[in-house]
Amino acid sequence: MPETPRKTPFQCPHCGFVQHEPPHLISTYCRSCGEHYEVAAAAPAAPKPRAGLVEISVKRIISRPPRAVHCHQCGHDQEVSGYAKSTICPGCNASIELTDLSFSSSVSRPVDTRGKLTICSGGSLNSTLAICGEALIEGKLNGTLLCEGTVHLACREKIAHGITARSVVITKEARVDLLQPVRTADLVVHGQARGNFLCSGKVTISKRGILEGRLTARSVVVERGGSLLAESAIQPIRQPENPVRPESPAPPLNPLPAF
Repeated sequence: MPETPRKTPFQCPHCGFVQHEPPHLISTYCRSCGEHYEVAAAAPAAPKPRAGLVEISVKRIISRPPRAVHCHQCGHDQEVSGYAKSTICPGCNASIELTDLSFSSSVSRPVDTRGKLTICSGGSLNSTLAICGEALIEGKLNGTLLCEGTVHLACREKIAHGITARSVVITKEARVDLLQPVRTADLVVHGQARGNFLCSGKVTISKRGILEGRLTARSVVVERGGSLLAESAIQPIRQPENPVRPESPAPPLNPLPAF
């Protein structure tokens, strides 16, 4: 049995009578007062066609620019697609992941990613050299950690691995004893940390933060309630022998220490 066409209510501008007519009606006669009136302006607009999956995918690919990837094994730089999840270094054929990695159990494997590395509480990672873009360490890491961004230490134990990062944050819940030197540009201490810290930038010890051991930095800020119980050496920024003229741009600084 054929379906009944859907109808739309239209109101007569003369007497107010409402009658149902096809939605694309142009004009009609009122069944109550018999007056003629136009209804084209009241006709519902046709829905816009939805974009197809191919069109959506093309827009996403165009809107996401390529990303630069640096190989810490050989020093080669390359550009990869913004949607790439891994790549191969053309200089040394090293495999580089571009996604986040999370470990909640004991794992032994090489790690070379530009995403975030998370070692959950109760998890451990055995890797001679772990390379990442960001890091959150709540568990154990055996080896050396090289991070392009920020390392958040949130564990309560002795840490035997060396750390080289652009910045290091000791979280409030952390109680860490670092047996190997920590090389970083900036250091922020919210919890308790003991070790040898080599900082090329600024060190901030917040309220209830405690830093012990040895510290080398360019500047140190200890907020009220924080404690610095370390053998400290403050090294001011060295001025170049030939100062750069004001009209000449200063050479860019790379705060990430060379590994």
